[in-house]
Amino acid sequence: MTSFLIYLIQSSLVFSCLYLLYIIVGSRVTFHQINRFLLLLIPVVALLAPLSYLLTFETSSTIIQIPQFNEFVANSETVLIDTIEETGTQTYNFITIVFSVYLLGSLLMFARMIHSIWLLFQLKKQSEVTISNDLQFIHTNHISTFSFFNWIFISKHIQPTESIIIAHEKAHVKLKHSIDVLLTEVYIVLFWFNPLVYIYRKSLKSIHEYQADNWVLNGNIKTSNYLQVLLQNIEKETAHANNLYSYFNQPVIKKRIDMITKKPTAKVYKLTYSVFIMSSVSLCLAFTKPNTVEKLLPNTVPQLTKEFVLDPPTLFPVQGKSKKDISSTYGKRRNPLKKGKKMMHKGIDIKAPIGTPVIATADGVIAKAADQNKWGNLVIIEHSDGYQTWYAHLQKFNVTKNQSVKKGDVIGYVGNTGASLGAHLHYEVHYKETQVNPLNFIKK
Repeated sequence: MTSFLIYLIQSSLVFSCLYLLYIIVGSRVTFHQINRFLLLLIPVVALLAPLSYLLTFETSSTIIQIPQFNEFVANSETVLIDTIEETGTQTYNFITIVFSVYLLGSLLMFARMIHSIWLLFQLKKQSEVTISNDLQFIHTNHISTFSFFNWIFISKHIQPTESIIIAHEKAHVKLKHSIDVLLTEVYIVLFWFNPLVYIYRKSLKSIHEYQADNWVLNGNIKTSNYLQVLLQNIEKETAHANNLYSYFNQPVIKKRIDMITKKPTAKVYKLTYSVFIMSSVSLCLAFTKPNTVEKLLPNTVPQLTKEFVLDPPTLFPVQGKSKKDISSTYGKRRNPLKKGKKMMHKGIDIKAPIGTPVIATADGVIAKAADQNKWGNLVIIEHSDGYQTWYAHLQKFNVTKNQSVKKGDVIGYVGNTGASLGAHLHYEVHYKETQVNPLNFIKK
């Protein structure tokens, strides 16, 4: 549910960016066919761009794999359970409410669309129908003449001199504008919450009108006669307008007159559309993620020199503390986050005040010193003979990556960063990429 809502938001942002770019680039030019294509492309790109993360590309990188942190502080179980359950319930309730509102809006928009189509069928059923050249002419008492797929609804109020109007509606049928309109209505059902989709619909219908005007004027119709018919229809009532129909009498008549009388845009201006294409590609790439080809950790740090003694990590990692300060040991423990399910605790937790020095338990090289989400501030030391030591939830660092350290050097300070509910150090020992019990090595 949450992922779907995030997808809707991401898709809406892509749609909004591309549509606003279209307004800047193409709304005032006479390349109506290109503009129609771009307008139809915008929802497609918006729907697919957030899914482009499924398309991965390989990059080579030498990194250390940091697994998800699933540890817990043993002496904080009660607080942890209460906090997680309360926060989780609040988040769940909020998301449920948002999704319910979205679903209700979509259902209402869908019902409205179906009702509009039903009204068309009812209007056809109650009217006289004639067929000519695969077109169905439906003679109605409706105030306006409009088309829907291969149906042309002709108002009985139309004057004989207004046959130009019928020619205009035939153009809508030939250019299959009803498909565009219907797909737009379906898109609005899904993204009704984005106010720009309604302005987008007007832009698309304006392009339809411009195309139909050009279609008629490319025949044997004089521009002056056509403009006269347009002016005569400006004052006609449009109270029964419906978003699914292509009307001759549109609120965009003034814009249509301006476009008809406008000088054709210079062809060189088509180069500006490259900005739109590049922006579409960039938005798609923004959601992709590389499939990193990882190299082994030893390649990420300098080779250990002979000055380092080949011995395992034997010191206690928190200065001034001892084994009696361990709050959670290595091994299977009941995890309160998993309703008491037993899980492997792959290190030891050591209670200590914030700011207590943390020391290197053996000679080595700093392989990582950075924030790692739930691990908090994390230091990883590469030791000789395949050993690593991990120090998590630090307050701050006292070392940097690739720095050499000696046993007993201060590498950081106890903190409460990441997924931690109290000041402590989470300490792990890895031997040849496998976690082992640190207590097997600590001598003091």
